[in-house]
Amino acid sequence: MLSAALATKLFASPLLIGLASLAGKRWGPGLSGLLGGLPLVAAPIVLAIWLSEGAAIAHRVAVTAPIGVWATMTYLLVFGFASARFRWPVSLLLGWVAYLAVASGLHYSGLDAQHWLGALVIPVLLLAATRLLPRALAAPLPVELPHHELLARMLAAVALVSLLTGAATLIGPEFTGVFAGAPVAATVIPAFTFAMGGRDPLLRALRGFLSGQMGFAAFFLVFAAVMPQLGALAWLPATLVGVAVSAAGAQWVKAHARQSGVMH
Repeated sequence: MLSAALATKLFASPLLIGLASLAGKRWGPGLSGLLGGLPLVAAPIVLAIWLSEGAAIAHRVAVTAPIGVWATMTYLLVFGFASARFRWPVSLLLGWVAYLAVASGLHYSGLDAQHWLGALVIPVLLLAATRLLPRALAAPLPVELPHHELLARMLAAVALVSLLTGAATLIGPEFTGVFAGAPVAATVIPAFTFAMGGRDPLLRALRGFLSGQMGFAAFFLVFAAVMPQLGALAWLPATLVGVAVSAAGAQWVKAHARQSGVMH
């Protein structure tokens, strides 16, 4: 089960990183974060589990996946606050420590079985994007993305996913669900953005990730709810709802930024 899921992530992650990075070059770091936060990697993982282990195991992973967003949200916020005092390596490390602590706490406390937590994370993500995450102060500048940096981002994604496979045999389907949204894209894109562009582009990317995570949670909430009735067709309504929620969240965040008189 896990080998198939992680192999999917191993190949899907670099593609996602590359596409999101190119989108960020064209439309800014906020969009790269928005795309990176969507379940473009986690959804194929669930498909790989479904094909290799069956629908029942895939459903258990999908049910738990939205709860794991709490850990990813914590990671994004810690990274954003830490970036005010530290350079990217320390900020990244602190974010991952926070992520692993929350993800492990959710699992070992049994909270990953409390499915209402998955629905509750969506309004909290909106609060985090509009109220909690520090705001960029300067107007956005054009983004440079040399070919060697794009390749480095994609290779970094492969290296990170490969590292995560080391613990694969230690976790079951519920913990796999919690880790389905492990911040691979939210590690690579923000780290390069912070290192190359500074804190303001980083904060825009992180805000985009928070909006994308709304779509991530919505996708799996709908998918888990209708999968027993629709089977494979559950991907269609889940995808439509996930994209709609993410887009609506991003627009809400933009409107809040304009009302606050803050450059976005």
